[in-house]
Amino acid sequence: MANPSVQKTWQFNLNGLALLDNTLSGNAHFDRRKTMLAIKNALKGFGTQPWTVTESSDSATATGNTDKWIDEGDLVWRDDDTGSAFSWIVLRQTAISTTFELLITCEQDSNVNDGAQIGAWVAQAGFMGGTTTARPMATDERQIRDSTAFGHWGTGGNGGTGLNIRWNVMQSTDGECTRVLFFMNNINTGLWFFEKPANPNSNWTTPYVASIQGDNNVTTEQATYAKYYDNAFGDSRFNGTDIQLYLSGEGFNSAAIGEQLTAPNQLDGNFIASEIGLCSRTSTVMGRIGEVFDLWWGFTSQETGRYFPSDASSKAFVQVRDMIFPWDGSTLIGTE
Repeated sequence: MANPSVQKTWQFNLNGLALLDNTLSGNAHFDRRKTMLAIKNALKGFGTQPWTVTESSDSATATGNTDKWIDEGDLVWRDDDTGSAFSWIVLRQTAISTTFELLITCEQDSNVNDGAQIGAWVAQAGFMGGTTTARPMATDERQIRDSTAFGHWGTGGNGGTGLNIRWNVMQSTDGECTRVLFFMNNINTGLWFFEKPANPNSNWTTPYVASIQGDNNVTTEQATYAKYYDNAFGDSRFNGTDIQLYLSGEGFNSAAIGEQLTAPNQLDGNFIASEIGLCSRTSTVMGRIGEVFDLWWGFTSQETGRYFPSDASSKAFVQVRDMIFPWDGSTLIGTE
């Protein structure tokens, strides 16, 4: 593959590990607490343009401008959808927009008390008013992970033995793009992204795209054509209208080029990295709306962990299932 052109400078926190070695006993929460806490700390810990905490709850106290998530015990999942005390956190990234915020709530489906599901919302007007028993709300909030329907976020299902969770967090140094990848036993079980689009439509006044997708087992991968090219799992708002976005790419004959061609280009021996666009089919807001910085569709014939360029040790790019990400030269570890 000829190296694609990178528009951003990237910073990384990679290959974090949380062992998952338990059964359906309630202990599954421990590893998920460790993982969620690690993700929060990574977002806050980047050297340039880190995320900041504007509100949080550890289930005992809810307060503004303070990070109450200090250790695993501060992340408390409630056993019902309403009424009991629980933990939540609001993180802000001003590089996407002045008050762009992500709210994560520790909630779980009442039928599966061992799963540590979450709810997640984004907003640009700022979240306000949270308590220990109720999440904060925003006037323009957009739900991106459903807390009432198995809201898994990349750390697998309801326990198990001999498994582990690997997490990888990356962010552009200007703060406009943040991504999280999860792996369990070499399977990409989760993908998060919160991004300011490239080349947005001029009528889109406050552009962003966000997504949290994760599986409740270790069989269905996330960074795939089936997930994002064939389905609209990029969430946003267009001037007050909720929209869902497809991650488009170059294609022909009713499929993406990386799905149709399984061998290198016979003209020069290179694989193709297809730039990713953002397309809406939401009623009244249909059209191509922007692009994604520094993310490309790859070939389905290439395995996760394939580095580019292939004839060097730089590992400047890595393929995760069907997508190609900028990389820092590290070895991507899915399991130990």
